[in-house]
Amino acid sequence: MTKTITKIPKVKDLTKPNVKQLEKIFEGDLDLVLFYLAWLKNGLNATKAYKELHPNVDEHSCSVLGCRQLAKVNKEAIMRAYGLDRELYFTQLKDGVQADKWNDFTGEREADHKTRKPYHDKLGNLLDLENPSIEGGLHFHQHIEEQRDKYQ
Repeated sequence: MTKTITKIPKVKDLTKPNVKQLEKIFEGDLDLVLFYLAWLKNGLNATKAYKELHPNVDEHSCSVLGCRQLAKVNKEAIMRAYGLDRELYFTQLKDGVQADKWNDFTGEREADHKTRKPYHDKLGNLLDLENPSIEGGLHFHQHIEEQRDKYQ
């Protein structure tokens, strides 16, 4: 079964989204549109969103069913609608790694290390040079050794 791709409204159309625009994004599933709006309203909490729409359902069931509803949300379509894509992600990452600020004493631009650090960490993780799940966090030296062995 093939799905037809419908034209997704751009972000300028969604500054004040209406139900019809959201229905297009959610391929006509009005229940999913209502769940999505309740999810946003409840601070991205699927349990509370489901409970709001179905007040007679117990808490545990709301948790399970809310999670199932959230899994149905087409994240790619939402991201496209708001103009979010890989290019924007990597542009923001590059800008963050190169962040700078004005030095109040000299009046010159200098590296803003406090801003750069989270972007640096994310880039290190993407390049598989840093991994917080590994004890110590870094396996950069292991990577260097592998590269040296590869080119010798």
